Amino acid sequence: MNIIEFKKNINKYITDIVKWFISTILLVIILVLNYNYPNINLSIRLILLFFILTLIIFIISFTKKGKKLFSFIYNARMEARKVIWPSYKDTWNTSLIIILIITIISIIFCILDNFLIYLISFLTGTRL
Repeated sequence: MNIIEFKKNINKYITDIVKWFISTILLVIILVLNYNYPNINLSIRLILLFFILTLIIFIISFTKKGKKLFSFIYNARMEARKVIWPSYKDTWNTSLIIILIITIISIIFCILDNFLIYLISFLTGTRL
């Protein structure tokens, strides 16, 4: 790697740091303004919040990590679209099976608990 490429990489790194710093400052400004001026009309605060958040997203989208983040979000959305969701009937049948299994296991635990209480009280001589 020659000196010119090194300087380009340093400049990109520094500009990314400046962009993240500006985004952080804008976020702090949003928080401070929203906390210190609650008497300003809510719609005005929401419009200002939306504008500044849009500006932050725009700034972050031009950083290296921001591009990776938006690429990850895009890929996650594409994968979520590929999911085949179960039908209503399948969901209902699975729910009924789970409810039946939970009920059976609860009855088994109740019987086991009563048996163990009876056994312990018999062994210790404190019959209930």
